[in-house]
Amino acid sequence: MKTVFFARHAKSNWGEAGVSDFDRPINSQGEVDAPVMAKRLHKKHFIPDIIISSDAHRALQTANEYKKVLVPEQTVLKKSSLYNALPADIAQVLNQQKASLSSIMIVGHNPGMSEIVSIYAKNSGSVDMPACGVAVVQFDVESWGDIKPATGKLLAFEYPEK
Repeated sequence: MKTVFFARHAKSNWGEAGVSDFDRPINSQGEVDAPVMAKRLHKKHFIPDIIISSDAHRALQTANEYKKVLVPEQTVLKKSSLYNALPADIAQVLNQQKASLSSIMIVGHNPGMSEIVSIYAKNSGSVDMPACGVAVVQFDVESWGDIKPATGKLLAFEYPEK
């Protein structure tokens, strides 16, 4: 079994003039939501082996909040290919992971995160990932490379307003 925590970054700050999309930080609501979501996941025993994040500032901030609660001894792995990634880009990151890992959190952006959950979780229908939303999808496979569309089971869909 392999489990993926597809996580969209926390709400970001659109109000800073001159800050590029890539460098945009999370806003005050995001600073509240990310630790709350991390604690909620921990309480439900949804703890990934590793966290892989887009290297955009808001995604890394979100990933580091999850790291503090879920995997404090780990380092967040940064992947530039996850910045505004298409589902195929996200799938490629998953397919490259070691078979010894049983669960991975991917922190990224919409629309890619919503699209990949809709594609991979056979029982999800069309998913719209809100800011700081996390979809937990489990696959009955031995290798990350064996993950295919419509083969995952949506175990949970958590978001701050839930």
